[in-house]
Amino acid sequence: MNRIIFSLVFLVACTIVQAQEAINFQKISLSEAKAQAKASGKLIFIDGYTSWCAPCKWMEGNVFNQAVAAKFYNANYINIKFDCEVGEGIDVAKQYNIRSFPTYLFLDAEGELMYRSQSRMETPEFIAEGKRALDPNFQIPTIRARYEAGERSPSFLAAYITTMTKVDPASTAEAKNALDEIADPSFLKSEAGWNIIELFGQSPKDKYGKFFMDNRPYFKGILSAEAFEKKEAHLMKYAMYDYIRTKDEAQFKEGLAYFSSKTDEASQVDAAMFKVEWIGAHGTDKEFIDYTNQLRKGLFKQEDERLSFIARRYSGKYGTGKEPSAKILKQSYVLAKQAVALNENSYSNQGTFAEICITLKKKKEAVKAAEAARALAELETSKIVKIADALLARAQAI
Repeated sequence: MNRIIFSLVFLVACTIVQAQEAINFQKISLSEAKAQAKASGKLIFIDGYTSWCAPCKWMEGNVFNQAVAAKFYNANYINIKFDCEVGEGIDVAKQYNIRSFPTYLFLDAEGELMYRSQSRMETPEFIAEGKRALDPNFQIPTIRARYEAGERSPSFLAAYITTMTKVDPASTAEAKNALDEIADPSFLKSEAGWNIIELFGQSPKDKYGKFFMDNRPYFKGILSAEAFEKKEAHLMKYAMYDYIRTKDEAQFKEGLAYFSSKTDEASQVDAAMFKVEWIGAHGTDKEFIDYTNQLRKGLFKQEDERLSFIARRYSGKYGTGKEPSAKILKQSYVLAKQAVALNENSYSNQGTFAEICITLKKKKEAVKAAEAARALAELETSKIVKIADALLARAQAI
């Protein structure tokens, strides 16, 4: 009897632990969620998704099931989700003007929108968004009233722009102009100035990114190594794509040296991908083949996603907008085939390989890959299933 009781207690404990390892999305209506919010004093979190939305499925499998996210959202919110194309979800999408997926709504007990966010994001960012939604300094009714009352401090403007960009981007133009006027060099070297650079410095060509890049020695001296390197690398990545686009070889080589000199694997991968992009845009077929062979036998030897991405980008179906040569197409086939060998259970890998085989009129391999992609599509969205059906039909028609 004691053994049975122990087993039951253990089972209940395991169930509780498992429940805490994923966000508890209750299967209740919005009105029921409002009642719970009113009784508990919590806000409501709504995940607005669709059945065909790949980023929605990614969040489900990579973020909503993380214990740290579950702990935060389960403690602070009444969590519900709606397919915005089915049932009550249609009305919710219409009421809150949901047009892209996933969209995240944070409501009070009356259903008033307190904060809004969207798109795929990593767990720390997702939790940070949840924390902003709880902070009155970022809540829509509060900041809207403060803005209309004439408040224009830099920190407030930053919060206003951060929040309202996700609600009504057009409404932030005036606030951005006001912030630009206030943010002179002396201000940008303050702690509040750094916060604004961190939020709004997206490119070495915009006001805040350029100021950071022009004053790197200063910021390196006052910031933590982690904060400085994160912002510098972010801006350098934007710069590299610009150098490739404008064919600025001298600046590109300098940027490539920046990433290549770092010892971490992520930087080495970034350097390799930038070099592939440069060669793909400005190099010869031989250079592309030699370098991608070097990668597939070395740094990317086990990187099926990277190999598949390069194959997909340069095979002409989804990539650069120019027709690939026969040699580049053949090399894309080699890369895609290796990606499938490394991970045959990837829809992306199989679909890419099938597309290239169709182009090369390799019917047997095309059908095999397309059939595998179709089977894997069952684990994806309804939209992906339709694409896989069409892919298989084209393979069979060769």
